[in-house]
Amino acid sequence: MANSKTEPSCFATIIGLLVTLGFLGAGGYWLYHLYLQPQWELSASQTWPAIPCNVTVARWEQTEKKSVKEYTPVVEYTYQINNQSYNSTRLWFGSKSTLDKAAAENAIALFDAGGNFECYADPSHPSESVLIRKYNPVIGYGVIISMIAIGIGIMMLASHLFSALSAMFKGASGKSTSETNRDRAMSNPTCPIESGEPDEPLVVQAAESRVAVAIGLWVGGLFWNGVVWMIALGVGRQNDWIPFIFFLLFSLIGIAILVFAFYCTLQIFNPQPILVCSQRDIYPGSEFELSWMFRGNCRRIQFLEITLEGIEEVRYRQGTDTRTEKKAFFEQKVIASGEQDSIASGYQLVSIPVATMHSFKSVNNSFTWQIHVRGKIAFWPDILDRFEIVVLAPLAKATT
Repeated sequence: MANSKTEPSCFATIIGLLVTLGFLGAGGYWLYHLYLQPQWELSASQTWPAIPCNVTVARWEQTEKKSVKEYTPVVEYTYQINNQSYNSTRLWFGSKSTLDKAAAENAIALFDAGGNFECYADPSHPSESVLIRKYNPVIGYGVIISMIAIGIGIMMLASHLFSALSAMFKGASGKSTSETNRDRAMSNPTCPIESGEPDEPLVVQAAESRVAVAIGLWVGGLFWNGVVWMIALGVGRQNDWIPFIFFLLFSLIGIAILVFAFYCTLQIFNPQPILVCSQRDIYPGSEFELSWMFRGNCRRIQFLEITLEGIEEVRYRQGTDTRTEKKAFFEQKVIASGEQDSIASGYQLVSIPVATMHSFKSVNNSFTWQIHVRGKIAFWPDILDRFEIVVLAPLAKATT
């Protein structure tokens, strides 16, 4: 039985991309209709002249949809331009309804039915008018909803990019990365040589591609910062400093993403570890040699630590929240050394306990076996690579 990962089917990839586009499309639609369009209208209204108007209706209404209460300020007012009367019901730009009862009450409190006030009308389109041309707090809720949807879409898109870019990047010889690593491993005397037998050595593949991770973070970070800063600057022009500061907090998340993207970009130039297991089929109770070497200048590594870990992950519901807990049920130190000869290449005997859990994955539980390679490099991001191996379920004993 081959110890390898199963590639996702084309159908699953298409479904995943459609779901990703759905989140991005919904987020973009909400962002435009709940923020960008009202913000542009709000900016344009700053040059509209003030017109006397008479408010005929001023109240707020409460509606409930699926146990969610919404509050809608309702106003009606009349005004005249060039001896022609106009009617309007627009209180502010953006969504009329809000989940904030106080916001609806405060808006209506500014106007009394039968009172005379000022509205603002578009000279080129006199029928377009508004009573309040300040920042609408409802816009902020729309931005939060759209940013959540866009954020989910970005994370899903980054996941697809990781998979696609990992498959795209090839070695200089035109071979895949796994083939290049296998050829290089076989040329090293400390690594087992593939024998062609069923239980031949296995070149372990990294769980994540450094290049794919860095590109995904750059794409997500730049998109996030572009959207957030566009919103923050638009709010700042209205001198509404409270929402401006609110969006600056969102920008700190984007800056942190870019800083981490730069960190991961530097990690691309680190020496790349190549790990080889002396046997391909591994079971509880198996003993095998784990060999290592590096592609690149491994003399930059001051201290190397390789650890084999068994990780249990449990996902459960607590109330309305879904929680995930991880813990190591097995850990074995393969090497922890600062000697250059030991860092450059070597091998160690690794044992999988008999009474331990094999690799397993379900919806709410998983048991994975991981090899963590940590290399300390002075004045540079450290090597932090993760590899996965598959520990097969024990063979059933024949019965007589």
